[in-house]
Amino acid sequence: MRNLFCKMSKRKASQAHEARAKMNLLIPFYEGTETDRRGRSLTEILQWSASQLEASHDYIQILFPLPEESGVNWNAPVIDRQVFDAFRSRPELKEKLRDSFRKMLWFYGFELQTEGGVKVTKGPNYNAHSSNWDVRFDHNHLRITRIIRCLRILGLEDEAQAFRAALEEATMKASSRSREYWRRAAERALNLRPDLEEREIEGEDELTVGPKFLREFEECRKLKAKSGGKSDRSGTSVGADQVFDESDKFEQEVATGDSDGLEVKNQDGDHADKKIEFAGVAITGASDSNDTDDLIAESTTQIKKDVQKEESTA
Repeated sequence: MRNLFCKMSKRKASQAHEARAKMNLLIPFYEGTETDRRGRSLTEILQWSASQLEASHDYIQILFPLPEESGVNWNAPVIDRQVFDAFRSRPELKEKLRDSFRKMLWFYGFELQTEGGVKVTKGPNYNAHSSNWDVRFDHNHLRITRIIRCLRILGLEDEAQAFRAALEEATMKASSRSREYWRRAAERALNLRPDLEEREIEGEDELTVGPKFLREFEECRKLKAKSGGKSDRSGTSVGADQVFDESDKFEQEVATGDSDGLEVKNQDGDHADKKIEFAGVAITGASDSNDTDDLIAESTTQIKKDVQKEESTA
């Protein structure tokens, strides 16, 4: 029994270590301080020949990660909130991602133009390299879907849209199915996978599907679009970015027990409700509640009500 317990403990420890390594590898890999699990650095992979890029199947998942685990490379790291925030807030990580994108564009026969706006055009090697992707169906079509969605999630929206436009303009042979996946990757909310069929999400609130941090991001983006920078009840501007930032701050403070930054007002004794100011919106909840998700949900709901009220009276 003791040996069995030790084996189980070791396995759990190994799984925990694996989970931490998977979670944290993407940022140091793109910073250039870590290699992938096969000892390959980003710099090394970006120097590969076209034949190496075509023949190897386990690098694309770390160059262009997704929030979902890969079905063919289950050990590949995935995008979580930490990675999402890092790439969107650090220009140097975006530029490294852009370098990876340029490499794959070269592989497919395109090049990136950034003067006067972002555009993807046919490169001088297009005729020689277009056969890597412009066929009826190929594993590179799946790679392209991954690249488009990854670019959008990690903050390179313009590059993703330019790539999709160039593909649509250039392709002569790609199947309608592949092109539909590229469209979904380019147009859907970030929390929705391209492989989800319309019937699977029809009638459902699209913000109930996918990773939580992407659902929150899309919710805040919708709020920002609806509010158009309108003011809340206190007269201060409440934008989606502010709500999203304060949502992160609130979760972190609750998790660490450091919630002094929240404005809390106790009323009428020990069992009184708490009133928390979150992104300029007062949320009332039980005094012993630590349910961050519920508080954030209530805050965004309140903001939506305020926006709708202002729109109806405008």
